[in-house]
Amino acid sequence: MPANPILVRVVSAGGRRIQHLWIRAAYVAILAFAVVIGVVVIRSQGQSSLSELAKNASQVFRVLSIIQLLMVCIIAPVFASAAITQEKNSQTFNILLSTPLTNGQIVLGSLLSRLYFVVNLLLAGVPLFCIMMVYGGVTGREIILSSALAATTALLTGSIAIAISVIKIGTGRTIFSFYLAIATYLIVMIFLAEVPAMIPAEAPPPPGNFGDSRMSWLAAFHPFLSLWVVLGLTPAPELGAVSHYGFPMAYWLAYPHLSFMAMTVLGSLVLIVLSMFFVRRGAKEGEDTFWSRVLRNRRHVEAEAGEQTRKPRHVWDNPVAWRESVTGAAAGGGRLLRVVVIGGGAIVALGALFAYGKGWFDARQAQAMLFGVVSVELFIALFIATATAATSLTREKESATLELVLSTPLTSSQIIRGKIRGLIAATGPLLVIPYATVVAFFLLDLVKRRPPGTGPVVNPESLLTLPVLFIAFTSFACVIGLDRSIKNRKTLTAVFTSMAFVIFVFALPSACVVPLRSSDSHSFTAALMSASPANAVWVALAPQWALEPPGTKLTSGDFRYARYAAAIAALCTAAIYFAIVRGLHGSMVRQFDMIIRKQSA
Repeated sequence: MPANPILVRVVSAGGRRIQHLWIRAAYVAILAFAVVIGVVVIRSQGQSSLSELAKNASQVFRVLSIIQLLMVCIIAPVFASAAITQEKNSQTFNILLSTPLTNGQIVLGSLLSRLYFVVNLLLAGVPLFCIMMVYGGVTGREIILSSALAATTALLTGSIAIAISVIKIGTGRTIFSFYLAIATYLIVMIFLAEVPAMIPAEAPPPPGNFGDSRMSWLAAFHPFLSLWVVLGLTPAPELGAVSHYGFPMAYWLAYPHLSFMAMTVLGSLVLIVLSMFFVRRGAKEGEDTFWSRVLRNRRHVEAEAGEQTRKPRHVWDNPVAWRESVTGAAAGGGRLLRVVVIGGGAIVALGALFAYGKGWFDARQAQAMLFGVVSVELFIALFIATATAATSLTREKESATLELVLSTPLTSSQIIRGKIRGLIAATGPLLVIPYATVVAFFLLDLVKRRPPGTGPVVNPESLLTLPVLFIAFTSFACVIGLDRSIKNRKTLTAVFTSMAFVIFVFALPSACVVPLRSSDSHSFTAALMSASPANAVWVALAPQWALEPPGTKLTSGDFRYARYAAAIAALCTAAIYFAIVRGLHGSMVRQFDMIIRKQSA
């Protein structure tokens, strides 16, 4: 492998790219910033006790480890998925197939050349982790295991991306669906890990004041759950206590982090071997095969005979809006993907309603379950909205169809307005399922006999604030993606920059809420929580759970005022987001012609 020409070419060329330099600098800067903030917090508290210093240093190390793993989950697929797609886009893939390189050399060279940069990032973060060892509380074993979890996670995501790229020859829509699947899997598994049925009886409680969360059966199948075991947030039981489960379940419970690393390496090897069989198979794409002759449908036969086979379509007053919403012109907004998301959300909602109707959960647990379901569905809708908007114009540029749109009598305002209208219409049905789930729980709670002293699962004001917030968040994501699609030439660049900006805007208020939860300003905390999607859903569906600091309980008066503050702030937040959308729309209309001319020059 060291002499693999693909590995040598990509590493030597990528090492001189300014884009890779900025990625490495941003990665190290984020970790360094977290270390500096952690050290400042440790020194500012002025503890003279070594145990207090070690405790604070271990908390900073936990935050650093989680940040590192999160960035690896984002960066690794970016590098790996572009391995084959860049060759295809630059028309060099067929030249690569004509070389004496074997299928294994092509797959391994493409994978390891991309993982080389990820491993470099992990090694660059090791000295920052070692700084925490000066204060105690952090061992070399924890640093090695956390870095190994990140490396094996990068290996698995990279192998999946390479397999998709080789088998599908990696289109933009495939990559976006891959990202959506990874993010959905990570989030859904975290919520499932909190279900009592998923927690083994042998799992010990966490030490100190880490809450009441215990290790789940799913820890061996999830990188973050495994990392929490390494960090001591959810300790694993001893092997002797779970030996009665037998192999391999006993090892999944006793050593979930090692089991995860072993299974990811094994799964990566399987994907690598599978990919080798499809490297040169894609070169035959388009040739007539036995199955294509058997499965050729009647529409194609009639088309060859010159007959009309498609019914006329009724186009809206704005053809751009119709094309975006009906035909699924942009990547990430395919009709099949929407059907799968809506159908899956409906099945999950019906299952949650059935479980609550049978009395398997009380009101508090039902709120947690409803929050998890609605949050995941809203996250998927925002992801699809951002990806679809970010590709709406870049795909026009890459396929050279933008000139056809510009040659029509449509003005810049009509094109931009049509894009926004079509994108919202395309992603709007995705918002119906989470809101319908909330309404169904509210109606079921009205007819269900609740135990005395328990409140409702859904508060009435949530029926008004949630749909307004859903539309505001989705409109903002669509406008940001469309703005990036106008200003960028490449699809991947537009998607990742728009995703990063949307995540930053939504995550910033969430970070500000963390220190406020321990204060007495419950109404202000509730108002600020409405500025980000996850916290807005949290405070709307489970306000008492969201606003109560650990170990305390709100009075009825504070709880009532906090609810009112959250409802009013939700409407004000929606108004602010709508104002931003309107301002960005005007800016895009004014700059559209100038930007497009500059890119066409």
